[in-house]
Amino acid sequence: MNLAARALLRSQNAAALVSKRNILTEHGQATGGRGGGRRANFRSTAATAAATAAAAAVFYAALNDRMKVYAQTGEQEVIAIENRVRQYSAPDKIFNYFASYLFIAKNGKRAMMISPLEFYAAITPDCGLVHGVGSGVHVELTQQEVEHGQLDMEMSPVEGSVLNEIAGLGLLSYADFCFLLALLSTPRKYVETAFSMFDVTGDGNIEAKEFAYVSTKMAHKSGGFGSYTDLDQSEILASSSGLLNYLFGKNRDQTLTKEKFKKFQKDLLEEIIQLEFMEYDKGKTGRISEAEFVNFLLKNGRITPKRRAALIKKIEAKWPSKGRGVSFPSFKSFFYVLAGGAELERALFFLDVEGIGVNKEEFRKIASWVSGETTSDHVVDVIYELLDDDADDRLYRDDVATVLLDWRHSRGYDKGSIRVSLGEIRI
Repeated sequence: MNLAARALLRSQNAAALVSKRNILTEHGQATGGRGGGRRANFRSTAATAAATAAAAAVFYAALNDRMKVYAQTGEQEVIAIENRVRQYSAPDKIFNYFASYLFIAKNGKRAMMISPLEFYAAITPDCGLVHGVGSGVHVELTQQEVEHGQLDMEMSPVEGSVLNEIAGLGLLSYADFCFLLALLSTPRKYVETAFSMFDVTGDGNIEAKEFAYVSTKMAHKSGGFGSYTDLDQSEILASSSGLLNYLFGKNRDQTLTKEKFKKFQKDLLEEIIQLEFMEYDKGKTGRISEAEFVNFLLKNGRITPKRRAALIKKIEAKWPSKGRGVSFPSFKSFFYVLAGGAELERALFFLDVEGIGVNKEEFRKIASWVSGETTSDHVVDVIYELLDDDADDRLYRDDVATVLLDWRHSRGYDKGSIRVSLGEIRI
């Protein structure tokens, strides 16, 4: 849903709770979603666009100064707000900010739910594919509508998308959101540990009941983590969760093996990586510039805008727009390095008791070990050009902390990852 459409929806919600059926029309055209193709086309005429903007401006001015920026300053300010929400809010607050569906079960119980592509937006800084509408803004969706395939949402542009497969089966609950965040933020070398946490009985398979119990208990809630009863379990297992349908089937009679669990993490993470790469690779060339790669690294790092601009300019001077560039495989392998940020820090510096830092070859080998893939020599050259201020071909912890080690924070990965303790060692 584009900004204008969501702005109109928010202004309608000021007066009363809006049913999904109230914003669907038999005469509208689909805006790129799936399902019945009945969503009204908010871009059909200039008059409609003007009316939408006017309604949004009046609503924001009267009721919500925070959201008024949508009408006043455009998408960049919206992105800045969303970046702050991702970086500084608790997981439940992030979920509610980006979730735009109020799911109504057959027994009348209601719960906020999020689409798979909204999940991507909730964990990706500077995301331009989908925007959040803020807490309390939603369209209603009944369980019958979901079961009859009347769910209309934005879809991933990735071929063979696992997010789209999930979307074809339903939406994501808050517990689903927390599970997916934990799965993405867990380094691949520890994914079997994560599997063991869900395999409560230890029989080598995760059943739907086990998954429902663990995912609910791990989901952070304001005021505490809450209880888990037989009623909770019955409701979860009977829900229209797209994730549960995908992993365990609509009858909840399938199980999740360790290999399936690992494959799901790999497929999901690779799609997240591809989606982010595509936001830079507008021409679909399979490569992005070194400056674009650096911009990706510096997202929401603890550096000033002036310093960020200077670093990007420095890289542009070294590698002009027609330089070698960074390929998708190189981008992907280093994404894995960043996603395992705690592992990177431990491997790079915990044994550096002399404080002499690491050279390029040491960095490349350690990064390859953390990611499980070969780290590009060119990517390492870009990293050292970016962070090695004294040009001694060595990096120290202080050089990389505000960029590489803080990268996970802006995505919420530090909020969801598993933690392993062995005595005084915490990973």
